[in-house]
Amino acid sequence: MAHPTVDAHTHVFCWGENPAEGYLSTKTRESWLTWLLLKTTDIQNEPGDTLSAKMRHRLIRQLNDSRLDYAVVLAQDAVYRPSGSRDDAATHFYVSNDYVLQLARDCPKVWPGCSINPIRRDAIAELERCQTAGCRLIKIHTAIQGVDPARREFDAFYRRAAELDVVLMFHTGYEHSCTVISQSFTDPGRLARALDHGGKIVAAHCGTCAFFDPENYYTNFVRMMELHDNLYGDTAIMASIIRWRSLWRLAEERPHVRARILHGSDYPFPPHRLPYVFRIGVFPPERHNAFDLDLRIKESFQFSPGYTNQIISLLSGG
Repeated sequence: MAHPTVDAHTHVFCWGENPAEGYLSTKTRESWLTWLLLKTTDIQNEPGDTLSAKMRHRLIRQLNDSRLDYAVVLAQDAVYRPSGSRDDAATHFYVSNDYVLQLARDCPKVWPGCSINPIRRDAIAELERCQTAGCRLIKIHTAIQGVDPARREFDAFYRRAAELDVVLMFHTGYEHSCTVISQSFTDPGRLARALDHGGKIVAAHCGTCAFFDPENYYTNFVRMMELHDNLYGDTAIMASIIRWRSLWRLAEERPHVRARILHGSDYPFPPHRLPYVFRIGVFPPERHNAFDLDLRIKESFQFSPGYTNQIISLLSGG
């Protein structure tokens, strides 16, 4: 019997008609990247009374039409002040945990990936609440949420996540889609403190950066993979035009590194066919579904037998 195929890193966005569910700030709404995504995805023609409803419908429709069995859909916590209080004015991208938990209840193919900024004063309580609600993966966006993973104040949060067998996913590598507090927080070398607590850690994007970024943290990701066997990476956004070399580089790593790479797309950010035309053809049949096209590109690199399903054992405490 074939193992289920899982996309471990996808997103849903909320425009902001109901800010309690989620929103994009005015600055983010008016950015060139948001405009480009709206145009290239033709989201306006999707069924729904609001833009948020259209985005939700597109996600569920394309996921149900894809050959994926499941996808982890990620929430996005807010920015918090040093006091632990929420800073809405500094938050440019927010999706509530309750929104993705409800999405998972509504769509059997969705697994919830909640998001908790460990700076918030109730971070551990929220971690326990999400775990009780059925979430087994928590996303921390280091750059956008302003989280330095190396801070000792987060030890109790890391320890409790390990006790609960909750996987922590950290954004690593330069961020380009939203306002950033610090790019230096995305260095995988800063994950040592979290890793030392023994829980499973996923370095989203494997520390890769765009070809034009002043730094590239990929070598630090590989170094940390050599040092910590509880560290994993995912391939989210690596099929984009600005990071297309990343997949070739990752595919050349030693087998014990490739064995801990998880499939992730970063949906709805679309993959690009052009760099991979000699691997998948000019008009691959998957081109009409972003989930399937991304999966087709990445499976052509043959990272490991567990590439598309290892996340299952991680989320089940294996």
